[in-house]
Amino acid sequence: MNSYWKENIGTLSLNEICRRSGVSKPGLYREFSNEDGLMKAVLIRYQEQVLNPVQLMLNSEMPFREALDNLVSFATSASCHHESPNGCLFIKMRESRMHLGEATLAQVDFLEEQGLSTFKEWVKRSKDKGEFSADMSPEFAATYIDAQLINASTLLAHGEDPQTVKKILFVAFSMLG
Repeated sequence: MNSYWKENIGTLSLNEICRRSGVSKPGLYREFSNEDGLMKAVLIRYQEQVLNPVQLMLNSEMPFREALDNLVSFATSASCHHESPNGCLFIKMRESRMHLGEATLAQVDFLEEQGLSTFKEWVKRSKDKGEFSADMSPEFAATYIDAQLINASTLLAHGEDPQTVKKILFVAFSMLG
């Protein structure tokens, strides 16, 4: 997972993945069928370790501003989790669609829809509680939030200071409520 996260997905060879992980290529094929199966498994693991906790937070009854602050802190933490690289592996995979196989693409599409749906429902609940004041539909707000997180992840992946990215997100999200 960390290799795909750190490297350019399109140039990282399966041989290099095997070398780094100490696994034979036949062993990798037995476990995952092919590189597409491996990438899909990596994305599912990333979902379980990184994306699901964020989704749980957004689905909670936490006040909108508190959840938004937590989302910004999560998105801009210097290493997201433990010794992980900067940026978001899921966003990196979304941006590398041309290098992904059919199964991985399907997983990326599923996670993208799930993320947008989570943002939309979070905004709807927050509007109902009077905590979201921006004059925009939940669908548009979900797309806006997603776009800001993509930008933040890209900036972090390119080495921008996390504190600068955090300030950018706070400005971008200041209009929401």
